[in-house]
Amino acid sequence: MKDEYVISEVINGIPLTLVSSSGVFSKKELDLGTKVLLENIKLPESGVVADVGCGYGTIGIYLALKNPNLKIYMVDINYIALKLAQKNAKINGVHDRTIIMKSDIFDEIPLEVKFSAIYSNPPLSKGVNFLKKLESQSFDRLVKNGWIQLVVYKGEANVQKIFGQRFRIESVKRKKGYSVITIVKD
Repeated sequence: MKDEYVISEVINGIPLTLVSSSGVFSKKELDLGTKVLLENIKLPESGVVADVGCGYGTIGIYLALKNPNLKIYMVDINYIALKLAQKNAKINGVHDRTIIMKSDIFDEIPLEVKFSAIYSNPPLSKGVNFLKKLESQSFDRLVKNGWIQLVVYKGEANVQKIFGQRFRIESVKRKKGYSVITIVKD
């Protein structure tokens, strides 16, 4: 791909090397929202997890590096992002534990797949509609006591309103305008 960028970061002691390019969110550097989410991530001991709106793969790859007992579904609707995520999974040596696929949230994932946790830095451009679809598709996909972790920029009230009916908002951590929200299915 033309105009590729290499992003190198170390988060919580985990080194990440990521290739990015035009046509994806935050192509030249790791965005602050994702960084704040990763710094405050809650991980299951094992199981299957999802990175929804994976972009070039930052969250899913970090999860795979941080906990080798996880299998990670990484989904996005952007073809360029998916190609980069596949490349980055190989670069970081986690391609054997990641399933990278085109899907609008969970539309293309078989119904029998259940998640211990779901992670996302939701696309601001999709706003409340993305959050509503994520909420509607997540409840039946999460195991009991499973959770969703989202990072939002000044969208905390919307998340609490949308997810608060069927889920329990467990914690909110705030940093520089971003909120990392942990949402639990009881």
